[in-house]
Amino acid sequence: MTHKFRPGISQPIRHIIFKNSRKGILLLHGFTATPECFQFLAQKLSDQKLSVYAPILAGHGTKAEDLEKTKWGDWYETAKNSLKELQGYCDSVSVLGLSMGGLLALHLAHEHPEIKSVSLLATPLFLDGFLLRYLFPLIWKTPLKYLYRYQRKYVASIKDPSAQRKYQTYEKIPVASVANLLDLQKKVRQELYGIKQPTFIAHALDDSTVPYANMDYIASCIGSKIVETLTLKKSNHIITVDYDKEEVAKRVLRFLKRFF
Repeated sequence: MTHKFRPGISQPIRHIIFKNSRKGILLLHGFTATPECFQFLAQKLSDQKLSVYAPILAGHGTKAEDLEKTKWGDWYETAKNSLKELQGYCDSVSVLGLSMGGLLALHLAHEHPEIKSVSLLATPLFLDGFLLRYLFPLIWKTPLKYLYRYQRKYVASIKDPSAQRKYQTYEKIPVASVANLLDLQKKVRQELYGIKQPTFIAHALDDSTVPYANMDYIASCIGSKIVETLTLKKSNHIITVDYDKEEVAKRVLRFLKRFF
């Protein structure tokens, strides 16, 4: 029996918080997603006695109309405030971001050099495709933005059917929010060389949302002298819930332990 991906937020979304030790990791989810994408990873990190905080970014976890009202600075404000909260009970903090959360993690690391390390999962310093390169710019730079406010979402970017069925995300994407995402990309590209923290980068070879070439781009442009990379061959974009989630968790944990 085939189970089709049905996007939507079907249950209340909550922050993920584990207070275990003075070593903490901040987990930042992706665009239109929720902290639930970190349930597996967060539990694995907590099992190793790390404190974990995965907040709900501004405009997320409710409905697409709420996201449309926010700008990338609002998403970053959530990340910054969450870092401060985590630092309130941890002596040492690292940050990890999935997809758009990786952009926020990079900006946070640039602004907060005290962050110990950065882990980037499927992070989009650039994107490709017809919608982003041609259709969206035509819309948000013209009066069409008042008529075409949303793009429906039809794919989950997850290969594991079971994970697809459970994945929580908005059923549509606000065009204005995509414009904000691209503004955030531009900001982070300008900051890459100034980011010095040890960096771990993981990306799926078959990522249909964020081009795999992003991994090499980040590795070659970031200012860190310590960069580890991991290529995943069984997953699509949401690598924290897909077939490679065990490998992702193992490698993230091994990397974190080196720099705490």
